[in-house]
Amino acid sequence: MDDIAAAPCGTSVPLDGPRLLASTAEIGEYFSLPRVEDDTWRPLAQLFDDATLKDYVERTRLAIATSSHCEPDDISTKLAASSFQLGIAARLLSPVVGAAACFGAVPILDNRSLVWRPTSRHHAQFAVTEVNWVRAANPERAAALISESVMNGVLGLLNSRLKALVSLSPQVAWGNVISSANGAVTVLAISRPEHEDAGRALVRALLRIEPLVETGDFEGGTFVRRSCCLFYQAPRSGLCGDCVLTMSGGSQRIGR
Repeated sequence: MDDIAAAPCGTSVPLDGPRLLASTAEIGEYFSLPRVEDDTWRPLAQLFDDATLKDYVERTRLAIATSSHCEPDDISTKLAASSFQLGIAARLLSPVVGAAACFGAVPILDNRSLVWRPTSRHHAQFAVTEVNWVRAANPERAAALISESVMNGVLGLLNSRLKALVSLSPQVAWGNVISSANGAVTVLAISRPEHEDAGRALVRALLRIEPLVETGDFEGGTFVRRSCCLFYQAPRSGLCGDCVLTMSGGSQRIGR
């Protein structure tokens, strides 16, 4: 990564993009974002059409019901939509958070560079057609780049579509986004503990950018989101480690 580290601050060096993604992928599965190598991939816009999103929400509902040993009717559509959206947020934010925290560079993921293809399960697989990246010398710069690209351009569209289709609350959806970013740092810290501080600083910077302002906070050094992903509604489930419901009075602040 010597030439990446030496890249001038704020410049884009597309030729080094593959090395950046490959090095970030070494952190773990969720940090991996392959390049397109065949014609099985689809434009990102096709993932966001009504029929495709409804199909994935239903697949997720069935998967949660199976894991919870209950009937599908026991799982609400909003819970399924939240779980599906949370999975996509984790898949897309992990590579950019990992690259920013470990290498001081942000891969630019947007509607032009991202493609997807279905799997036999209830989640989609993502890849990139090109790898552009921008140097980010500090957490504020990295947060701005992430906000301008994958967060508002891709996840913002997904959130809007799920609100229109199944009335998923934006408060829940954006809470899932910041939770995914912080979760990526938690996973990163397992194998790259020396970069945890940089990752948490990035999460704090994201919390200062709309629409993530007041979606979470660090209390006593521990991250807590200000909404709930709704998974507690599934039979025999529990609360996530960063859930607002672990706090006194948290039930008054859940997005529905």
